[in-house]
Amino acid sequence: MADVAKKEPPYLQLKAQSKTQERTMSNVNNHGVDMNKKTLAELSFSAVKELNDEVAATCSGGVFYKNSSDPDVIFFRDINFGGDRLGLNASTGDGDPNIGIENGGVNGFNDQASSIQILRGSWNFFTDSNFRGQATGILGPGNYNLGANNDAITSAFRVV
Repeated sequence: MADVAKKEPPYLQLKAQSKTQERTMSNVNNHGVDMNKKTLAELSFSAVKELNDEVAATCSGGVFYKNSSDPDVIFFRDINFGGDRLGLNASTGDGDPNIGIENGGVNGFNDQASSIQILRGSWNFFTDSNFRGQATGILGPGNYNLGANNDAITSAFRVV
């Protein structure tokens, strides 16, 4: 009787082939660690450029700040844009959770705004802190006397 080479059944051949593929995938995954024998510290990130504060803050989740020389929205203490004012800037998806707090103290604009001038963006204003309570609805650029919300606004959120 002649020696006959033992051949594995097809399901075992597939299993053996899949082990080879797993090993190959594992090698591909290890490429991220090796990086052609360079550590991450040795790699050059020349494609990443310096970002200004506003762009960096937007990329990392947003920013708001008060009383800049070029505000997005201005709150006025009196109707028809008179009296004391408070300027606010915010990136889309962010805002001021309490317009009454400034520089670690109370500014007095909590429940004191009577008119608003929106210069950029679309905003929603709320009667309570942290963007809660009754909302004005989304307002775009323009001049607004607050009417029913006179002396009631506490927080401001930039939608767009």
